[in-house]
Parts: sequence; C-alpha cells; structure tokens
Amino acid sequence: MRKNHVQSIIIHMPHDMDFHALSDKVNGFHAEVIERRLNQSNLTIEEKLAVIDKIIESLKSRESGGVIK
Repeated sequence: MRKNHVQSIIIHMPHDMDFHALSDKVNGFHAEVIERRLNQSNLTIEEKLAVIDKIIESLKSRESGGVIK
C-alpha cells in the first residue's frame, strides 16, 4: 500500500446539522483532491479533460432524482 493514500472518509454528523453546508465542504474537498491529482500527473491537457469528462459521466450515470448515489 502506498504511503499517504486516502482509503476512506467517515463523516459523523450531529442530528441538527445543515446537510447542505456539509455537502458543499465535501464537494470542495473532492474537487481539490481531483485537481491536485491531475496537476501531479504527467497527462496532457487532452487526457486531463478526458479524465474529467469520465468523472462527470460516471456521476451523471449514478444520479437519481437529483441525488448521486
């Protein structure tokens, strides 16, 4: 296993927490991780765009009623 490799994320939420505020933070975290990984890769611009397109396609295929499962 590689060093410093995120395996999973566990979020503990209090019952009275605003879910939308948490969602924005988690989405921002994922965007930063994807951006960092793409910047560290040796991919061309076209390959990076293809990766982003695949991510978007995957998310859209798992979307149901406006929620990604």
